[in-house]
Amino acid sequence: MAKRTTLKLVEENPDANREYRRLVGELWTAQQRQMHSLHYVVSYRASFKPELPDFCIRRYSEKGAVVLDPFCGRGTTPLQANLLGRVSIASDVNPLAVRLARAKTEPVGLDEIVLRLNEVDFRRPVDLGAYKDTFAPFYHPDTYRELINLRSFVARDPDRVNRFIELIAISRLHGHSPGFFSVYSFPQISIPPQNQRQINIKRGQVPEYRAVAPRIIKKAAHALRDGFTSEFFSVSSANAYRVSDARKLDWLASNSVDLIVTSPPFLDKVDYVTDNWLENWFIGSTPDTFAKNVVMSSSLDAWQEFIRDALAEFARVLKPGGYAVVEVGEVESGGNMLFLDEVVAEEATKASDGETRLNVHEVLINKQNFTKLANCFNVDNNRKGTNTNRLVVLKASRRRQRRR
Repeated sequence: MAKRTTLKLVEENPDANREYRRLVGELWTAQQRQMHSLHYVVSYRASFKPELPDFCIRRYSEKGAVVLDPFCGRGTTPLQANLLGRVSIASDVNPLAVRLARAKTEPVGLDEIVLRLNEVDFRRPVDLGAYKDTFAPFYHPDTYRELINLRSFVARDPDRVNRFIELIAISRLHGHSPGFFSVYSFPQISIPPQNQRQINIKRGQVPEYRAVAPRIIKKAAHALRDGFTSEFFSVSSANAYRVSDARKLDWLASNSVDLIVTSPPFLDKVDYVTDNWLENWFIGSTPDTFAKNVVMSSSLDAWQEFIRDALAEFARVLKPGGYAVVEVGEVESGGNMLFLDEVVAEEATKASDGETRLNVHEVLINKQNFTKLANCFNVDNNRKGTNTNRLVVLKASRRRQRRR
């Protein structure tokens, strides 16, 4: 687990005319893979490090609290909430994200995984109609056959064990080492077949057979190696999961959440649909059914309206005195650098459900050197791309009733 150091924060522009403080510092370690092993089981575009929700959950909640992430991504906040003795609610407009979050917070034993995989008929003949045009650049035909059979097996009975096996299988769909099912590919995103063909030509590679079951077992053993406490299973049994637009959380009761830790899309900087096409294929998800609700707009006005509507729902579901931590960054748009924390702070003053308002409690800016993953996307330290984690911390309070 990550080592904790004394927190040193410096106030940014203390003389600025604002009602809240902006504090800058290294909020958590820049080292890689310091948290629970299950956090790193699967890659997901634009996901934050588990140190971020760990910091926020410890700072703004107590054990037993209910922690919501309405943009749950790969389930980092829900998992860390459970590891810290909090109940989690995971929702996202993308069904893939909810599947990942649920499986990560409902882990099973390695023996259960091995026994279940023994029930799969990996050799059953399958239709290879889609193989040549779409999947041949990635997989040997025998690997593809095993994936189709596993996919069908899981879909017939998506119980807890099968959901976790699905999670591990998703993590192995494409990557750059023999531990993945695919030939050498990009691990963080599902690239199009035509791009994979170009990689194959450039590297002189042809997909070789890679057995599915042993790779799942090996990866699962690695992901589960840190183990779990009885407290983890106690709080996680009360979790809730929902495919939902963050602007429409009507399935959640008002004043029912203690803390929100989340990160919305940064305008149109990530294509959450196209970049996960292989993952969506494997779980049988049709992007057409949800893509229209995934906000990927280059328009700042559209993004402001989107975040304002989401914040209004945050105000409604939060308990008075509860916090919402919204992680954003700086992005380039129209030749200008936008600091989205300033946008969120401004929109929070307009967001209300009528009874509850959100006040900017503080803004924390985590500034540190990047490691290899950011460099894969050509992000230079503090010069290009999203270089900081900017945490806009909002506190819910009741509106004062006017005296008659």
